[in-house]
Amino acid sequence: MSDNLLEVRDLHISFKTYAGKVQAVRGVNFEVKQGETLAIVGESGSGKSVTCNAVMRLIPQPPGLYEQGQIIFNDQSLLDLSEHEMANIRGNEIAMIFQDPMTSLNPTTTIGRQITEVYKIHKKEVSASQAKEKAIDLLRLVGIPNPEKRFNEYPHEFSGGMRQRVVIAIALAANPKLLIADEPTTALDVTIQAQILELMKKIQEETQSAIIFITHDLGVVANVADKVAVMYAGQVVEYGSVNEIFYNPKHPYTWGLLGSMPDLESDNAEDLYTIPGAPPNLIDPPKGDAFAPRNRFALAIDYEKEPPVFKINDHHFVKSWLAHEIAPDIAMPQVIQDRIDRYLSQAQEEVQDVGY
Repeated sequence: MSDNLLEVRDLHISFKTYAGKVQAVRGVNFEVKQGETLAIVGESGSGKSVTCNAVMRLIPQPPGLYEQGQIIFNDQSLLDLSEHEMANIRGNEIAMIFQDPMTSLNPTTTIGRQITEVYKIHKKEVSASQAKEKAIDLLRLVGIPNPEKRFNEYPHEFSGGMRQRVVIAIALAANPKLLIADEPTTALDVTIQAQILELMKKIQEETQSAIIFITHDLGVVANVADKVAVMYAGQVVEYGSVNEIFYNPKHPYTWGLLGSMPDLESDNAEDLYTIPGAPPNLIDPPKGDAFAPRNRFALAIDYEKEPPVFKINDHHFVKSWLAHEIAPDIAMPQVIQDRIDRYLSQAQEEVQDVGY
């Protein structure tokens, strides 16, 4: 029996289109333990959401294709389950928080009913009065004021931040072992974003659930994640503890993401570190390292042969030829290191000021 709650092994997912087959996920590997938070970061189109939708078995077939790989949850293979068996896991053992709470909530149904419906589906032994009591307790847990009254209100009567809290409450209703959060703070202002992140940390401490946090912004994971998987062009190009990723990043793409974090002390646009070019077309991925055309530190071999995954230490892995023992010693630009140091200092101050 594995000590990992979730294991994703060599996952390949494609989509059939009129233009050709899009290789959206190309050999992804990661694992998550109980009570642990994994952040999956990368640009739009890097494969983050497709990977996590695959864990939920939400990829429509067709046009989606599970080409190869394994998804092992709680020592059972999710890809071998029937749709009926998977329906018993969704919402019950694995729950998902989607990016836009307004599209996740039914505008014609009260908040209370939408939460109690989860109990009716997954906890059939719970009576209507018990379900209502539990729903009110959940609203209180996620910080909804006066939950007894708001139980009977509709989504349009809540602010954006409050709606996101409601979506979290719905996801938590069946007490899932794994919570997948797909960019849950993207549409929220900075203050509410900090509160939602603190809320998720608090809930995790109380429930010991595992969390997969999907985002395009490395900055939001600094005080949330235990491990980070950096995705590019459907592959995990760097994987390690949050400390390894922030203090010892090895992949030039990770450098670019870290260099793009907001910095209150920089008022000159020229100080921003940018990644040139655009992500590749995954109908026909480039030969060699997919990041090579955008990599200002690319080696000749990057254009010829795809790099293997190199082990930096037991907790840190990178898919880059720069990690090869005979590769030239190229360090992360100092301008990025300075930005990381300033950002982490500012982020810590904001967490202390905002709190929860």
